[in-house]
Amino acid sequence: MHMTHEMTAPVADVQGEQGLIEVLRNAITVNGGKCILAVDPSLRELEDDPSEGAFFSQMNRTPVPVPHAAFPAESEPYLLELDTSTEAGVALLTQSVRIALADRQPESVARGQGQRVGGWLLGAESTQDVAAHWTGQLIQIDDLGYRRLLRFYDTRVLALMWPVLAPPQRRCLLGPVQAWYALDAQAELTFYTAPGVSQLNLRLHDTQWAEFHRHGVVNRALALFMNEVGRQPSQQEIQTAVGSAARAERHGLQDHEDKLVFVGHALAWNPDFDTHPAMASVFRNVSQGVLYCAAVSELAPLVVQEIQRGAWLKASQTGTVSRVQRLTDPKAN
Repeated sequence: MHMTHEMTAPVADVQGEQGLIEVLRNAITVNGGKCILAVDPSLRELEDDPSEGAFFSQMNRTPVPVPHAAFPAESEPYLLELDTSTEAGVALLTQSVRIALADRQPESVARGQGQRVGGWLLGAESTQDVAAHWTGQLIQIDDLGYRRLLRFYDTRVLALMWPVLAPPQRRCLLGPVQAWYALDAQAELTFYTAPGVSQLNLRLHDTQWAEFHRHGVVNRALALFMNEVGRQPSQQEIQTAVGSAARAERHGLQDHEDKLVFVGHALAWNPDFDTHPAMASVFRNVSQGVLYCAAVSELAPLVVQEIQRGAWLKASQTGTVSRVQRLTDPKAN
């Protein structure tokens, strides 16, 4: 489990589904036995579990209207109030945890099936209060003057978005919620909280928007990587994806697929792969209008193997010239 104030910091281990449920039940009990479940139905609905007495379909929903005419009402997020002092409430909490964990399986994430459970919200007086507050935060004007939907109710989006926000912005995002429990980018339980003074509105800066615009590429690249390696990403791999997405733009990559492949290479080859001498010719071709995917495909297998091993990086730090560098960079001879 992670505890989040200004940044995420590990505080305890939560082992498996039952451990996660117990932590949530204890936290909810301390907060009066009730919590609000955030749901994103845009791709799939929550499944009932009749064998456990969990019937989401029979609950009263509080919709969170998205103030944009083009957004379909059936895809809008909604809130459910869970009362874990009852057997039905415990069954619903248990089923919500199972769904959240299932949606984070690498295959499911890679297929783009969405994160239906947006987290468990504590400390708010009512679902109506949270819905009204969220509606006021969902649509923001970006750095280019366009109206953008902030999908912070998607836990994979929230995990990348939260560190970019300043403390008053975090407090503003939470609004009436005192603690927001959710799965983080590693599918570990986290809670987001923000003591201090809130801004009147998010007022996102241009530099923050630049990062948010990259998060789609980051999350998609991580999804493909997760499916390839069959596990959740480490914190270092998440940081690698975020950093390499920014570097892709600095290298002049504009095509969405090019950026995905670039971040994928940082994850699969080496976090610093783009500093290898052989990559200089790739970026020269990119600067002349060649797509990155095409340019990088010209690298010899021997070069790719050296990048993956990482010995070239240590050699460059000690001033040693590798055999591959002699073959690919005439200046090295």
